[in-house]
Amino acid sequence: KQYKVGSQGLLVNITTNAADNTYYWKHRYPIVTYLISLAVTNYAEFTINANLTQGTLPIQNFVYPEDSITYYNQINFIKPIIQLYDSLFTPYPFMNEKYGHAQFGWTGGMEHQTMSSMGYFSESLMAHELAHQWFGDRITCNSWTEIWLNEGFATYCTGLFYKHLAPVWWMPWREDMINSATSQPSGSVYCTDTTSISRIFSSRLSYKKGAYLLRMLEWKIGANNFYQALRNYLNDTNLSYSFSSTNELKNHLESISGLNLTEFFNDWYYGEGFPSYQVTWSQIGTNVNFVVNQTQSHTSVSFYEMPIPIYVKGQGFDTTLVFNHDFSGQNFSATIPFTIDSVFFDPELWILSD
Repeated sequence: KQYKVGSQGLLVNITTNAADNTYYWKHRYPIVTYLISLAVTNYAEFTINANLTQGTLPIQNFVYPEDSITYYNQINFIKPIIQLYDSLFTPYPFMNEKYGHAQFGWTGGMEHQTMSSMGYFSESLMAHELAHQWFGDRITCNSWTEIWLNEGFATYCTGLFYKHLAPVWWMPWREDMINSATSQPSGSVYCTDTTSISRIFSSRLSYKKGAYLLRMLEWKIGANNFYQALRNYLNDTNLSYSFSSTNELKNHLESISGLNLTEFFNDWYYGEGFPSYQVTWSQIGTNVNFVVNQTQSHTSVSFYEMPIPIYVKGQGFDTTLVFNHDFSGQNFSATIPFTIDSVFFDPELWILSD
């Protein structure tokens, strides 16, 4: 009787027999086997409510009693995060039931459906596990080779939390993703060895390079197209509350943007490594010329075709130029009505490059 049980769905009944309680949880949504959990200990329990696009959602929390005061205050920060995802993507996928957390003895978290297991309650960890309710729970990768569809998305959503709700950390997050993903010259987002747990859940490749693949797709097809494609992907009746592959996501991105993304995915998803850029420039009068070279860290990709942003400023003016970079040594020209004193390649860090 001293113990409580947290699990999926809604708690529908508790029965008592002598010294024991029996907890009955019922979940009415499809669920993949590895997202089921039973969390049992002498929990302290509390519920907070979030106002979302489709109504009020209870967020039910089971935490160790000695941590309950500290974590009550921290867990309240989940409300603006779930409101962000609810408006940015689709309504919360399990709106007829709940979301929640159950504290457990890991150093990280696990996105058990409607009740994430949490080792601690930082905003970034809560943002990551919550994002999985859309990407990983509502739609689950159909193979461990495709794990980035779960982990890359949740990692990018953590970045979006910083961008919208804690902007002071938005640039450091991007820098951390790039520095980690480019710390070794090889490795693909596509998981080539599903016999290795450390490779499946590679922080560098499945999480951070996967997150940056999404950021580059947002850059390449435009933010409006990107988020509409994600909403279409989540609402696809063949995928929603079921399994998906990278090709299914690619189809939705292509359908909304009108672009053929085969080469992009061959380079950035199946290919290994990343590019480095070398830019030289000159200005005569209002005519500015750029020569952009590219080297690759791995032989699996001969060239990364990308739209590249170059920011220039001088005399109190500035502008950003975007060029479609199709081969190394390519020349670009522009008319700039001021004398340039500074040139910056990709200052917003849209491209994964070293």
